[in-house]
Amino acid sequence: MAKNKGNLEVQPFSAPSGQNQYLLISGNEAATIDVGEAIDDVSRIIADRGLTLKYLLVTHAHQPRVKALPGLKQKFDATFCLHEYEYQHLKETDIDTEPDRILNDKDTLKLGTFTIRVLLTAGHTKGSVCYWIKAANALFSGGTLLKKSYGQIWGPSSMSLMHFSLKRLGSTIPAKTTIYTGSGELTKMADEGWIHCMRSA
Repeated sequence: MAKNKGNLEVQPFSAPSGQNQYLLISGNEAATIDVGEAIDDVSRIIADRGLTLKYLLVTHAHQPRVKALPGLKQKFDATFCLHEYEYQHLKETDIDTEPDRILNDKDTLKLGTFTIRVLLTAGHTKGSVCYWIKAANALFSGGTLLKKSYGQIWGPSSMSLMHFSLKRLGSTIPAKTTIYTGSGELTKMADEGWIHCMRSA
């Protein structure tokens, strides 16, 4: 079911893999986040409503998050955005679609009347990002922050990065913010106070 945050419409899609996928709509502009299996549903909504798909966003470049990129790019010619540190992960998939825009921490993207801020939250991967839409009280957290948990890590250095990223989110994101997680249930920042109790790895 679509959730309306102000005049930002957030359409979530789940998948058998457990991956959460999102279509964001503001006015006549749209963006996808981590869309994989939902490519047909997303394409139908965009076509039926006459939307312009402006951005193809991924929180990180693991295969399930990027596998729909070629199809979406071919259909809609949207701007594929990827953090610079994540490019190597993209090359390790079977996707040969090149990013149109390389993202950096604190970059901003305009979608309709909203500003999407890019936050580098390394840990799950070196170039994992969250997309924060402050005016809509929404954070798309990918494999970083999950409900009462965090994404998979790959060793001590990965845990140190994850710790830093979670602490950053805990000190930056307002409590009323809805966390649109990369898998599992959605949550609120107010319900993730455990972050403040984490110790360094």
